[in-house]
Amino acid sequence: MDQKTISRVNRSGWDQSAYQAWTNRHGSPKEYAKKLVENPTNAIEHYLKFIGEVKDKKIANFLGSKGNKAVSFALLGAEVTVVDISQDNKKYAMELANEANVDIQYIVSDILEVPVEESLTDFDVVLLELGVLHYFVDLHPLFKVVYDSLKPGRQFILRDYHPVLSKLLNVEGNEMSASGNYFSKEVVEEDVAYHFLLSEEERATLKKVNIRRWTLGEIVTAISNAGFHITYLEEEAGVRWAFPVNSPGGMENKIPGLYTLVAKKKKEG
Repeated sequence: MDQKTISRVNRSGWDQSAYQAWTNRHGSPKEYAKKLVENPTNAIEHYLKFIGEVKDKKIANFLGSKGNKAVSFALLGAEVTVVDISQDNKKYAMELANEANVDIQYIVSDILEVPVEESLTDFDVVLLELGVLHYFVDLHPLFKVVYDSLKPGRQFILRDYHPVLSKLLNVEGNEMSASGNYFSKEVVEEDVAYHFLLSEEERATLKKVNIRRWTLGEIVTAISNAGFHITYLEEEAGVRWAFPVNSPGGMENKIPGLYTLVAKKKKEG
C-alpha cells in the first residue's frame, strides 16, 4: 500500500471524534489550559534536559496532535509550530492555546505534503513522539522533511514506544508473551489511538487506521541515512503507562516501554 493511500485513510480515521476524545481525557480546553499554565513544564519535562533553555527557541512538533506539548513550550517562551493531519486535533489545540493565552502555529497537512508557502525551515528543535512513525510505510521521506526543517547543528528528538513492546509482546489475561513478529513489515488495520477514550456507542462507528510498525534498527538506520549524527539513544525502563493496563506488575522494569533518540543536523562546512 502506498503512502498517499495510507495517509488518506488515516486522515479520515483521525478526523472522527478526536476533539471529544481529548475532552474526555483532559477536560475542556479551558480546563486543561488551566493545568498547563499552572505547571507548564509537566508535559514536556522529559525533553527539557535535551533542549535546555526554551525561551526564544523555534520548535516544531510534527504530528503534534492535541497541542499540549506545543502550548507548554509556548508558555515557556518558544515560538512553536505544529503540523498534523487532523482538523479535529487542530480545533482542540487552538482552543487550548487561546485559553492559555499563547500563540502557536498549527498547520493541518500531511507532513510529507506541507505547502511550500508554510516554510518549515530554521527550527532549533523538531520533536516527534509517541506513536507516529507507524503511519509511514517509508521513513526516509519523513526524516528528510525533519532534516530540512532544522538549522545546521540543531537537534531532532524522537520518543516513541519501544518496538519490542509494540511489535513483539502481547498480553492475554494477566500474562505477557512474545507471540508477535518483531521483523514483520506488514501494514495492518487497527483502531485509532484514542478509541478507548470514547463511549461504546461512539467506538462502534469509528473507521480504522492503517499502520506499519518499525524495528529499532530500521529507525536508527533511516535517521542516519537522512544525514543526522545520532548523539543519544536511551531505551527507557520504569515507564508503567507505556504498557497495557493488564500487563504483569513489574514488567516495565524488565522490558523497555519507550525509547528516546536525539540526533543533530550536521553543521555546514
